[in-house]
Amino acid sequence: MTNNNSLIKKVTLVARQENLPPLGIPHNPQRNIGFASVFIRLENPQTNSVTVKISQVEIRNLLDGKLQNFQFQYKEIELKPLENSEIVVELTNKSGYTGHDRVKAVVTYHIENQSKTIESEAVAVNL
Repeated sequence: MTNNNSLIKKVTLVARQENLPPLGIPHNPQRNIGFASVFIRLENPQTNSVTVKISQVEIRNLLDGKLQNFQFQYKEIELKPLENSEIVVELTNKSGYTGHDRVKAVVTYHIENQSKTIESEAVAVNL
């Protein structure tokens, strides 16, 4: 039996919105302006390999829980025995962030037949 309680140790979110294009780049209404970097810290304290299936990474407003307009592709991570790892999930959108409060990342993952959710600390969007 796998000890699933400690595989994902921490989730950290960096959220930013870039309304103006970088210097030297012409204005393009189809460019991405909303960016979310979700850092997922994993630790496998066991002597056997474990597969972690990340099914959802959502960015939500802190106050009302509303979902931000980001899309995530399913990801599978194989953790070797005693491996520590950090992955980064990069999310983008063309609409930016809605609302004026802080946001948090919500990660849903599966190990064997168990489903768990972990959240990041709430952060302000860097404008």
